[in-house]
Amino acid sequence: MRMLRPVVAAAALGAALLCGSPPAHAFSAENLPSVSVSPDFAEPRETVSVTVTCRQANVRKSVVTSDAFDPVTMLSSQAGESIMSSTTVIRNVPPGRYRVTSTCDGSSTSSTTLTILPAGAPHMVPQGGARTGGGSMAPNRQVTAAGGGALLASGLGLLAITLRRRLARR
Repeated sequence: MRMLRPVVAAAALGAALLCGSPPAHAFSAENLPSVSVSPDFAEPRETVSVTVTCRQANVRKSVVTSDAFDPVTMLSSQAGESIMSSTTVIRNVPPGRYRVTSTCDGSSTSSTTLTILPAGAPHMVPQGGARTGGGSMAPNRQVTAAGGGALLASGLGLLAITLRRRLARR
C-alpha cells in the first residue's frame, strides 16, 4: 500500500498539469505569421520572390524589410486572404547572410534568412538528403539489442510480480 500512494499521487499531479495547460492551438504555428524567400540564395541584382503568410483573417498589409533589398509593401486583395507574394531585386550588397523580416499590419512579425552569393558564384542546389551514414547514431549490434530487450522484459516481469503480490494481499 505504501508503494501505491506515490504512484496515485504522481498520476493525479500529471492529470492536473495536463488539464490545466493552455490549449495546444495557443502555441501552434497556425497562429504565427511566416515569410519565405525563393530562392533563399541569390547574387546582387537578381530577382527573388517573397511570400508572406499572415494568419489573422483581418490582416490587409505586410511590410517586408531587409538590408539586401528595398522595403516591399504587400496588400491583400480580399478580406481574409492571408498569403501575399511579390518579387524584388537584390541591391548591390556584399556577400553574406541577410535577415528578411515581415510585419503583418504593424504588429506580428516573422523572419527568415537570405544568403547573398558573390557575383558569378555557381547556384548549386543540393539533391537529396545529407550523406551522413547508415541512418543511426550507433552501429547495429544484436548483442546490445538483446541485452536491452532482456532488461526490459525483466523489468516488466518484476512489475507484474509486484502488482500481483499487492493485489493478493487485499
